[in-house]
Amino acid sequence: MSAMQRRVRQWKRWLVALVVFTSLLATAFHSKTYVPPVQPADAVNATLVPDYSVKPIAYIFPQYYPFPENDKIWGANFTEWDNVFQVTHNSLGLETIRPAESVGYYNGLDFSTRQRQGKFLLDSGFHGAVYHHYWFAGKPVMDGVIQAMLADGEPNTPFMLNWANEPWTARWDGLDASKTFIAQDYGSVEDWRKHFDWLLPFFRHPKYIRSEGRIQFLVYKPSHVGDLGPHMFAAWRQWAMEEGLGGLDVIETRWIIPGDKWNQAIPDAMNEFPPHLGDVDGSRHSLTNRASRIYHRGTLVCWDSTPRHINDGQGAPQPFCHPKSFQKFIVRMLQKIKEEPNPRGAENFLFVQSLNEWGEGNALEPSMQFGDGYGRAMKKALEISNERHLWPDQRLREALQRTLELKGSENPPLDVCVLVRTDGRHGVSSTFNLPTMLRSLIRQKNQQWKAIVFEAVTALPGIEELLYRIGDLRIKLVTPPGGLRDENNATDWAISQLNISDSSHCGSAKYILITDGDKLYEPNAFSTVIGAEGTLLGMNTESRLSIWNAENSSHIAWEDRCGRLEMIPKLCSSAHPTSGPLDLSATFVSLPHLLRKRTKVSQLISGFANSSLEWDWVSPFSDECHVLDSPSYTGCTRMGTFWLDSPVYSETGCYTTPEFQANFGARITEFDLEGFRRSETATCLKHTKKKYCSIVSCANTTSSSF
Repeated sequence: MSAMQRRVRQWKRWLVALVVFTSLLATAFHSKTYVPPVQPADAVNATLVPDYSVKPIAYIFPQYYPFPENDKIWGANFTEWDNVFQVTHNSLGLETIRPAESVGYYNGLDFSTRQRQGKFLLDSGFHGAVYHHYWFAGKPVMDGVIQAMLADGEPNTPFMLNWANEPWTARWDGLDASKTFIAQDYGSVEDWRKHFDWLLPFFRHPKYIRSEGRIQFLVYKPSHVGDLGPHMFAAWRQWAMEEGLGGLDVIETRWIIPGDKWNQAIPDAMNEFPPHLGDVDGSRHSLTNRASRIYHRGTLVCWDSTPRHINDGQGAPQPFCHPKSFQKFIVRMLQKIKEEPNPRGAENFLFVQSLNEWGEGNALEPSMQFGDGYGRAMKKALEISNERHLWPDQRLREALQRTLELKGSENPPLDVCVLVRTDGRHGVSSTFNLPTMLRSLIRQKNQQWKAIVFEAVTALPGIEELLYRIGDLRIKLVTPPGGLRDENNATDWAISQLNISDSSHCGSAKYILITDGDKLYEPNAFSTVIGAEGTLLGMNTESRLSIWNAENSSHIAWEDRCGRLEMIPKLCSSAHPTSGPLDLSATFVSLPHLLRKRTKVSQLISGFANSSLEWDWVSPFSDECHVLDSPSYTGCTRMGTFWLDSPVYSETGCYTTPEFQANFGARITEFDLEGFRRSETATCLKHTKKKYCSIVSCANTTSSSF
């Protein structure tokens, strides 16, 4: 260091000391300490706490134009369309999904094609797209589409890249999986930098997707990178900062399959990419637990890999694909995202596979079979979620506001005390579950109720967290003493804990409703008790039995199956106790009368029919439904599952795809799958006419006027 440099450094030190001394001196002469102005809470929130949001992202598959590697492997001008052309039907006898005339068998490089795809995504409610990116041993492959997008801006949507990092093998075509066409080699730091530099033009694009200011980059199979993965990703993060990108997050795709045990390092974020969650049924994908601090949900449109398995016949068609089913799955997934979002400020992406995986029967784009149904379904699902589902901060505000209102009123009348018996059968993986049941209480028009939830027989794992997410302080969890693992005994104990003299407790209610965690209550159900008199007030229930009894179900013509369920004016029946045991879940019981008589639950269930109790029964005043049993057709259709309208009572009921395949997989061709696909609602399935007439003599059935 020269003498001049030393003098400059010394002058800087003196200058800093002078500034500090002057500041201290000024403070000493001031009579008041300076206090910065306090901003209003809403101003602080607006500047420091970003709003929650869900941003749907669709995968785009690029193999729809010829490129050298494919020409060498499969022959000149090979594209994905070659696979799609070669088959027309799958192993279930259903047509394979094909593009609508408005879409055609396009070239993925065409400007008009990419422009149409971008417009379709935005019109369908998507935030943007994620492109599959292929990089093998130091060079890109099949990058024509993303290079074209970089050059001319179409599709004109926000985007990110997904590194499909597995070796390129013949497995996808059903050939020898050990046959590798292009090997994958992750190389050294120099190779990582080469890959990063190639990606830089995309990362610098103004439409590249970020979260909390950081570039978002997906890796399809992180376990394949091996022990080098965490070091490679760390290098990319460092280079992203050095290049002024604000940082980079690696979103690692989650695999839930045997043999994939990637847990080498804590990921920046994870995403779901079915079918790597274990199956291809979209209704189950929202049920997996979060596996990282930043976690992005994912689902698929459909699944039929028949075109990819021309050589071995091992295509796996999903039999119940339909835009309406997809819409309900998306609504359910949006609800799950809003129940447990990423930390505020981080994005919540919903990855949908895919815009155009036609070789897997997995395409949002308009098809010959469904038109633009999937795009419309996506948009409708987003609208429904915006109307129905709240983010955590909104739920918290509502819960606190409701509590303040209840405390602020003077002894508000309590119409109904709800005792909810639950157990391990009512978890979120069940079609009819406790969270859905409790939300049906919250939607009641008559809000003068409180609820007590208790585990009656077996434990329901995570019940405390579940109730917290429901976010209604009127719902209280209690625990019966050990040894009361009998449903009726546990219920008697819960009733004994009610304090009828204290208006702040459930015991001050006019009526008690003893129910289970798999029931659903229509919004008008609790209005039944307003102004009512009587010790037992009945409700109307829709159940499998009431549907069966609505007509002579064993003598219905095949043509009327399924359609009749939308036309029958009354699927419900009154819970009148004279025909059998009292249905507690459909009966409001006078709580003061119950406590005075000290009636046990078992006596209440059986005693009325035997005329051994002093109770008076009041039937429902209308035919409208109040309770949806498990299973019920109406409840089934709301939950995104489908109803099997069978002439065999034991078969009739509500099914998810895995449940149906577990029960009828070997007989699946006995059912009218094509009719299900052609239906407008995708809510009901029936047998083929041939099978139906072998069960029920069609000569003895009667067609109605439906």
